[in-house]
Amino acid sequence: MAITKSTDLNSLFSDIYERAIFVAREMNLMVQLVSNYSANNFYTRHLKTRPQLSAEAVTEGVDYNNAQTFGLTEVGTLTPGEKMVQVVLTDIDVMNDPDGAMQDASQEMGASIATKIDTDLVGLFSSFSTDKGTGAGNAATLASVAAGVSLLRTRFATQDGQINVVLHPYHWHDIWVLLGQPASNQALLGEVANAALRDYFVGNWLGVTWYTSANISVDASDDAISGIFTQSALAFDSRIAPTMEPERDASLRAWELNMIAGYAYGLGKRPTYGVKYTADAATP
Repeated sequence: MAITKSTDLNSLFSDIYERAIFVAREMNLMVQLVSNYSANNFYTRHLKTRPQLSAEAVTEGVDYNNAQTFGLTEVGTLTPGEKMVQVVLTDIDVMNDPDGAMQDASQEMGASIATKIDTDLVGLFSSFSTDKGTGAGNAATLASVAAGVSLLRTRFATQDGQINVVLHPYHWHDIWVLLGQPASNQALLGEVANAALRDYFVGNWLGVTWYTSANISVDASDDAISGIFTQSALAFDSRIAPTMEPERDASLRAWELNMIAGYAYGLGKRPTYGVKYTADAATP
C-alpha cells in the first residue's frame, strides 16, 4: 500500500508559496498608483507635509526679508493591520491530484490577498472631499471625468506626477459607448474615440492614464464611486509582505496553509490631489 508521508509533500509547498506570491504581486493595480511606504514594525505612521512656497517680486537694492514658514504639518495617520487567508489540503487530495491542489491553492491564496489590498485602496475613493461624478443614477460621461482632471490640474496635482483615472468597469462602459457612437457630434473626437475603442480596459489618452477595477464596490442602488488622483493622494504602507507558512494537522491528515500580509492604507500626504467620481453602475 502506498503511503504519502508529510515529508513527501514538502516539495509542493515551495511551489505553492512561489505561485501564490507571484499572483499576489502581479494582480495588484492600486499599489502601483499610490505612494508606497514600508516598515518592519506595527507602529502607526504619521504623515506630514510641508507647505507650498510662493515666489514674489523684489525691488533692486532692497533687502528681502520675508521668509516663509516651512515646517511640518501632520495630515493623517496610517495604522497597520493583518490580513489572512487559509487553505487546508488533505493528504488524499494531494495524493490524488498534487498538481491540481497546488495550482488551485496558489491561485486562490495569491488572488485573495491581491484582491483585499486593491479593495481596501479603491474603497478610499469615497474619502476624497470633492465629487466630480455625474451623481447617483446618472451614467458616467467623458465631460465629467474631464472636469475632475481639470480640477486636479488647477490644484497643480501634475507636479506630483501622472494623473490616473480608475473607473468601475460599468463607468468605463458608459464612456466607451459614448465615444463609440457613430453620431455626427462624435466626428471631431477622431483618434480619441479610436483609442477608447481599442483600449477597452486600459488606455493612455486625453493626457491621463485610464484603468478599470472590478474591485470597486457597487451599492444597493447600483451606484459606484470611482477615482481620479495622483500618487500622493493615497498611501499604502507594507509591514509584512505576503507570507505563507504550512502547518501539519496530523489528526486531520492534512496540511493547513496560512497566508498573511500586514499593511496600512489611507489618504496620502496630498488628499486634495484626488477627487471621487460617483455615477450609476448598473449592469449594461
